[in-house]
Amino acid sequence: MKTLLLITSLVGSISLAFGQIIDDNKVSFTYTQLPYIKIDNAFTNYDVKFVHGYEQSNQDILAAHELNKKAAMDMYTQSMIQYKRTTDSIDVGYFRMMAKWEKDVNAGKTQANGLPLVQPTKPAYPLAPIFPGLEEPRLNTPMDENIVLNKVNIAGYEKGLGGFVVTVNVLGISNVQINHTKKGTGTATKYTYTATYNLPVEITVESPTQGKLIFQRINEGRQSYTVGSYASRYDYEVYMLTREDEFRRNLEVAARNKAASSANTFLNNQIGYMQKTRNAELYAVKKFKSYDYSDVTMAYTKTVQALMLVSQDRDRSSAMDKIEEALADWSMIMEESNTYDKKARINDKISAMIQCNMAELLAWQGEYDQCDINVNLAISAGGKFKRHANGEKGFYADQKKRWNVHY
Repeated sequence: MKTLLLITSLVGSISLAFGQIIDDNKVSFTYTQLPYIKIDNAFTNYDVKFVHGYEQSNQDILAAHELNKKAAMDMYTQSMIQYKRTTDSIDVGYFRMMAKWEKDVNAGKTQANGLPLVQPTKPAYPLAPIFPGLEEPRLNTPMDENIVLNKVNIAGYEKGLGGFVVTVNVLGISNVQINHTKKGTGTATKYTYTATYNLPVEITVESPTQGKLIFQRINEGRQSYTVGSYASRYDYEVYMLTREDEFRRNLEVAARNKAASSANTFLNNQIGYMQKTRNAELYAVKKFKSYDYSDVTMAYTKTVQALMLVSQDRDRSSAMDKIEEALADWSMIMEESNTYDKKARINDKISAMIQCNMAELLAWQGEYDQCDINVNLAISAGGKFKRHANGEKGFYADQKKRWNVHY
């Protein structure tokens, strides 16, 4: 038993001696997100135009209401025709019985079929058709165009005439449905009601030199709005019966503000130069007694310094020298890489760590093909660096798509 413990202790000591401890660091820095579509450099201004598309929706609602009224009237008319036929048939039968009774009376008869002669009773008519009460159509109210004009602010450009033109067409709210969820028990029970609806927005961007760059409908999916939470479902019913108009106004205001925000987000993603914050995960090696990693620490420091410079220019030119310097340091360290020897100073784990750091630098250098190579090498290494690299692939691919539009 003592021998086994000794061997276990010895193996643990060897593992500790050669098991480098990775230092994970979250590094935050800002950068300019390049747009997917490049506006002609001749234009630095843009004008926003608002279209009251919901007015057409109102016309469609009124037209549909007229069709419903006509259909209801047609159905009512047909029902009345059938009702008249039924009552006429009842009257004919009744009058025939009355005619026979009257003739018998005039003839002095007092009995019929051995029974006393009795005046026939008029049969009751069936219930007459009732014209269906159609609810008045609920129209979209006039919208203040400033909701859109003030909300749309495209990063990297100034509002003004003489540049490209952005047209935002807000359509009408439709397909409003309300559902609820129940949470809690006893006195803590809450019924939360949520309205879902559709409110699409059409966006057009036109450049004097490039023509129509964007014509797209956004907000196509179902949107949601919280109506409120109630201790009882019947409290909600009271609210809707007494304050439905208030609910409709609140829904409309919230939906339109949300639509305007969506339009602003879409436009900035497509053509704006947004300032973004990147939280990158970078790696170094903690102090390690078996090997000296001061070169790794130096390369890591240069990497952080380089990334702090990428926000200074759209093309990251101010950072390029520092990026190149950091990459050169990492490349020199990688010359020592030995992925087959876990006891090596730059073993498979340290190599994968460096591949991740280099991929980040290469992305900001605009060398996305080489970045992809480093990502794939990190993935091949497995473990935490595989997870890291897989997690960054989407971001790098998106940055590559944007970069290639401009450079």
